[in-house]
Amino acid sequence: MTAPARAQPDPRPGRGGRLPARLKALAASHLSQWRWRLAALALAALYLAQDAAGLRWHWLDQIQTNDLYKYITGSLLLAYVGWQWYLFIARQRRMRIQAWLIWHQRGGILAPVLFYIHSVHIGYGYLAALSWVFFANILLGAASPVGVRLRSRAYTALWTIAHVVFAALTLLLALFHAYIAFYYK
Repeated sequence: MTAPARAQPDPRPGRGGRLPARLKALAASHLSQWRWRLAALALAALYLAQDAAGLRWHWLDQIQTNDLYKYITGSLLLAYVGWQWYLFIARQRRMRIQAWLIWHQRGGILAPVLFYIHSVHIGYGYLAALSWVFFANILLGAASPVGVRLRSRAYTALWTIAHVVFAALTLLLALFHAYIAFYYK
């Protein structure tokens, strides 16, 4: 009697066969990109939900009333926004941006965290505008044509314009906020 033959995997893609290393790397990188994007979106959603529900960590709420703490965390948040702008500057200088693009995209996960450390409240007036523009840009960042694998020229152009406009508004409103914070203290 002969031993039963082991089932051999079907070499055709999608039929139980092995994926080539290149396709595995592509799938892994695509999943990795979405993990970062989903984490940033989840953190942004959690921030907005806790603000809407009025939930607070008392100790963090208390420490955020300290002027020195606000200046330090606000400076860190503004430095982060400036760091994110480096990708735009690198593109304008026609530098190689692939590594910066990865850091820019993955750095997006820090945005809601740094914002939360700085303030647990959305704010009122221009502060509410700053907060909503900031969080809208996080959503826009997650919808990047690179991340969602859309190669439509129209989508890419509209997305780029919207992302840069919201980033510019974030920077302008943040600088205005810093000016007001220092001027009135």
